[in-house]
Amino acid sequence: MNQIVSIGTSHHIAPVEFREKLAFSEEQLIESLHHLRESHKVDEAVILSTCNRVEVYGVANSQRTAKSPVSVLFDFLSDYHRISVDTLKKWSYRHHNLDTILHLFRVTSSLDSMVVGESQILGQVKEAYDFSRSAGGAGAILNRLFAKAFSVGKRIRSETTIAAGAVSISYAAVELAKKIFNTLENKTVAIIGAGEMSELTAKHLVANGVSKVIVANRTYERAVKIAEKFKGVPVAYEENLNFLIDADIVISSTDAPYYLIERKPLAEIMRKRKHRYMFLIDIAVPRDIEPDVSKINHAFLYNIDDLEAVVASNLQERKQEAVRAEQIVSEEAKQFHDQLQILEVNPTIKALHQQFQQIAECELKVCLGKTTLSDTQEDAVASMTQAIVKKLLHHPVENLRHAVNDGNADHGQYVHALQELFALDNNDDKEQE
Repeated sequence: MNQIVSIGTSHHIAPVEFREKLAFSEEQLIESLHHLRESHKVDEAVILSTCNRVEVYGVANSQRTAKSPVSVLFDFLSDYHRISVDTLKKWSYRHHNLDTILHLFRVTSSLDSMVVGESQILGQVKEAYDFSRSAGGAGAILNRLFAKAFSVGKRIRSETTIAAGAVSISYAAVELAKKIFNTLENKTVAIIGAGEMSELTAKHLVANGVSKVIVANRTYERAVKIAEKFKGVPVAYEENLNFLIDADIVISSTDAPYYLIERKPLAEIMRKRKHRYMFLIDIAVPRDIEPDVSKINHAFLYNIDDLEAVVASNLQERKQEAVRAEQIVSEEAKQFHDQLQILEVNPTIKALHQQFQQIAECELKVCLGKTTLSDTQEDAVASMTQAIVKKLLHHPVENLRHAVNDGNADHGQYVHALQELFALDNNDDKEQE
């Protein structure tokens, strides 16, 4: 019987030094998929390789391989990356059948991500699957599995708010800016200093519609260098803050030991701006902006603690939604596993019916050839023959289906026994396409 298995490692259990040893480049993926299928006798395979995880999903017939499918995958990674199997097992997890399905559904739903609810992983899994399918790695079973995984991922995002709310300082600043201005189109952001966080925040603001970036620094050359990244305008920092007259959003992140933006000069700037809204983000420690700035009409000041509080609140909400998402994923995984099991035994049931039907029809034809019966009598005998076939097969077929629905691990042995005892010839792959 076919088994769906997976092995892998992620940020949950392995350091980046180990994960990078298992990473696959695009060029290596095609070669790897061919190698995996041809040398290790895996019927289907998909390889997922991101900065946070490397996972191999495979489908193998346990009756056609001397080793277990999981051992086959470990051997593959060991051979390809020249890492001992013992080392791989130390830093890896492995899943079989239902657990594999559940794990993949959790991955595509971002329940297994470093930041629960992030959206990037769904696209990464889609890309890995499309690449594998184009390389001939994915087949009938993995096609079904990954299509369902994508559907589950979309369902989680539509029926829960697991992806709502910013969970990074920079995105929290963007969310707050949107609440203040409704839209960021045609807004101007001013960066004071050269902090990495301020640059990242500015980058997100530009991505969300901000049209102009002003970079102020005590060292003009440094301002020029940063401004080039945003096609912005470099200016020298001035204590009178005149460079803020056109700024709607201000991000300050310096190592200055005193306030760079004080209430009195900023109040004058706000007067010149005719008190248009200004959103100030102080992510410096010690702070760059005097707290009393928040008392100026239409000036909205947030410091690093304010932003972290927003992030913490959003993370808590995501955790609550994750509980609901986990329940949905578990239900979907169980349902898909049951459907897959039924699909796997259906070819055997169909072949068994066909064989009994052919025998009955053949023997009926011989019998009718030796007798003289009316059409009504022939129909009656034919109906009786069909009824006998159905009754003979009823209990074996129902017991097999019950074994599948009840999750009986022995149902594969039942299928194999039927195929051997009745010399059945069925093609699982064709049935599952």
